[in-house]
Amino acid sequence: MGQFLVIAAIVAAVALAVRSLWREHKSGKSACGGDCSHCKGCH
Repeated sequence: MGQFLVIAAIVAAVALAVRSLWREHKSGKSACGGDCSHCKGCH
């Protein structure tokens, strides 16, 4: 029973993280701020 609760908590946390990332993606936000002129990773 204890393992089930731990697995359920982990699955719920992952689901909330994915949902948050998906909502940010849908709203046009990005983790880097979207200013590629100041980003060394975009070159």
